[in-house]
Amino acid sequence: MDHQGHYQGVRGSSAGNEAGSRHGVCMVGNVNIDLLMKSLPELPAWGTEALVESYEERLGGCAGNSALVLAALGEETHIVAAVGEDRLGRKLTAELQQAGVRLDGLKRSSQATGVSLSLNRPDGERLFVTYPGSMLDTSCEEVMNYLRRAPYCKALLLTGYFLLSPDIHAKEIFRAAIELGMITLFDTGWPTQDWSPEIREEIWGLLPLVDYFLPNELEAAALTGKSHYSEAAGMLAAQCRRGVVIKRGREGSCFLGRDGKEINTTGHEVRVKDTVGAGDSFNAGFIYGLLQDWPAARCIELGNAVAASVISGDAGFHVLWNQVHQLLEDSTRFKG
Repeated sequence: MDHQGHYQGVRGSSAGNEAGSRHGVCMVGNVNIDLLMKSLPELPAWGTEALVESYEERLGGCAGNSALVLAALGEETHIVAAVGEDRLGRKLTAELQQAGVRLDGLKRSSQATGVSLSLNRPDGERLFVTYPGSMLDTSCEEVMNYLRRAPYCKALLLTGYFLLSPDIHAKEIFRAAIELGMITLFDTGWPTQDWSPEIREEIWGLLPLVDYFLPNELEAAALTGKSHYSEAAGMLAAQCRRGVVIKRGREGSCFLGRDGKEINTTGHEVRVKDTVGAGDSFNAGFIYGLLQDWPAARCIELGNAVAASVISGDAGFHVLWNQVHQLLEDSTRFKG
């Protein structure tokens, strides 16, 4: 089978659906500037200073990253978020617009644009220090109004949840999306105040309204108390409408549906430049597959390839299909 031809043949196919059909995705979440400090071997002690080899200022935030990647893959992508009326906000707006992301739901806030400082180790691992600013300025009412204006979207992703305003009532948003016939997806990220019993209870209460839950391996373990991803997947999938996807970094990913069928795919051996946005890029690839009505195995394999392309390539979140195709061709699952 010519897998490369298969992927090229469906690129952006849903955008050409006839009028009135469901297409595209609505991203609700955070958009901010990422300031990356690269190749920091270890954290300096308080009162001291350390040097890095290079730095980069670029668009970031879970919703921003996923939107850029999905738009680059050729899908109609809407974003509901907020940026400041400042230089950084204008920079973010211009980049999203240039990528083809629909910006009807992008609010210009009186708050300064959010900034996340990423301290990156030479092996690509990182930590974040974040000023939320405008990220907190998206209201639940604004999200609900936008969903009513774009009811034809096929899917809704709520992401970067813990960096958003407490006014974002996820239950209301998910219920509205379900009533409109959308696929619901949820990626919480890591809570800034860690996984307290109250936060765990809140997330467990949301999962029955979520078609696909998209945690990484550490988040799944923290939420369930299970150290093995397969056990965690079993607990989480039992609560979701369709299933859970656990992102395992270089080890690949795992999908477990409500039917109990577990699908594991391996990661790709690539030279990592930095891992910022890897999970968001996976989400975009996975969602792209869902929008084409692909089976779960193909969706998570595409997610793996898209994430690997982003963390190893020179195009950043502006994914190049030929890189993704090559990774898929090199994958055992897609050979022969």
